[in-house]
Amino acid sequence: MAKKMTEARAKEMMGSGFHCSQVVMYHAAEMMGIDTDYALRMSAGLGGGCYRGDTCGVISAGAVALGILYGFDKPGSTEQNRMLIAKVKEFQRRFVELNGATLCRELLGGYDFSDPESKPTPTTWSNCGRYCADACAILDDMLGWECDE
Repeated sequence: MAKKMTEARAKEMMGSGFHCSQVVMYHAAEMMGIDTDYALRMSAGLGGGCYRGDTCGVISAGAVALGILYGFDKPGSTEQNRMLIAKVKEFQRRFVELNGATLCRELLGGYDFSDPESKPTPTTWSNCGRYCADACAILDDMLGWECDE
């Protein structure tokens, strides 16, 4: 059984150089039993709102994980698509209830990766470990995943 993604574990992973999106996708891959190295590579470009401060990498990674489980691979899969949309919207809603936003630049207190004039402060990323842990906990709850402490 995979370990629970705690804020401390997320901060440790991010401190070693991984992006928030990779933390969430790593956890999801562990829970789904898929290749974690592939999951890390697949989600590497999603961090920092795809480096523009747009949708936070934890939200994008959560949507990718839900797509793996609920996505479709045949055109005309209307019912499957409806289910996926509902799951992604639920995930986003629950994250916003906890954290107030889905945009990276809002979650980072206004720091904008796409603006060369925007400068991070010493606390810019201080909540990112919590955002990762929250996203993983939402996935765990939505999908009935049980983790080791």
